[in-house]
Amino acid sequence: METKNRAKEICIANDLDFNISKRALFDGAGNKAGYYGLFNDKLDKCIHTVKEGYHVSQNEAVVEMVLKGMLPFGDKLSVSKAGVLNEGRKIFIQLAIDGTSLVGTDTIKRYVTVIDSNDGSTSLSVGIGDLTMSCQNQFWKFYKKGNKMRHSASLEQKLNQLPSLIEVALEKSLKQIVIYNNLAGCAVTKELADKMVNYVLGFDRTSPSLILNEKAARSIEKMNSLYAAIETEMAQKGETLWGLHSGVTRFTTHDVKTKAKRENMRIESQLVGGIYNMNQKSFEFVTRESGLTVPAELVEA
Repeated sequence: METKNRAKEICIANDLDFNISKRALFDGAGNKAGYYGLFNDKLDKCIHTVKEGYHVSQNEAVVEMVLKGMLPFGDKLSVSKAGVLNEGRKIFIQLAIDGTSLVGTDTIKRYVTVIDSNDGSTSLSVGIGDLTMSCQNQFWKFYKKGNKMRHSASLEQKLNQLPSLIEVALEKSLKQIVIYNNLAGCAVTKELADKMVNYVLGFDRTSPSLILNEKAARSIEKMNSLYAAIETEMAQKGETLWGLHSGVTRFTTHDVKTKAKRENMRIESQLVGGIYNMNQKSFEFVTRESGLTVPAELVEA
């Protein structure tokens, strides 16, 4: 009962106190169309259409199962943040890992993050995240294998697997810190910033003038902002692959503008959108340049 009450409290406090209903859809003649609408009942709005076999998971049930999944870890985990994305199409729960880690001279706060969709767009996924305390740079990572559960009829049974998925995420989070420290020991030249910018944006300052002249002023401004972020982080953290990667995460955390004005849009982009993709490109680039052996599960985008 305690976890159930706590789940309800978390949902109310973070605007997750709504249910999703699966309603049959009908064609113009009044016949069942063979598809169902997923409705955010609080808004009375259809957020997606699915087939009959789709299994709905309710926010409160997911939060409760996450809380139960945390129990084996005691005080090692605590709910740090939760929220709704895009009118309830997705929700996220961020679990803070007790204590901090060091990367060079940087203090890192580590997280486990759970994402679930109410619109059928993604599986329930467990990933890791981190926050560099000195500059508030944020980085999240989810995986293609082993950390996702589909919305099938057995979803409720699969939710019971959450403790083991959280444990795997904790292990991967520690491996991530080891990799960061290896990156902090890899010296680079400033010229590598050009390659990084090109890898993330598709062009850089050394690109042929014909290409640069074709770019809109907004794209050039974006490129210059990324260079500035990289220069700032490499000046603070050293001319290393960690400094280079931190430049990208500084840019995506503080400088990238999100188009939509809806609530939690930046968090949505960091977790599942364009910002996430840029950060994954950066991590892929520096791990490849390092020449270090990186666990396969931490290379997956």
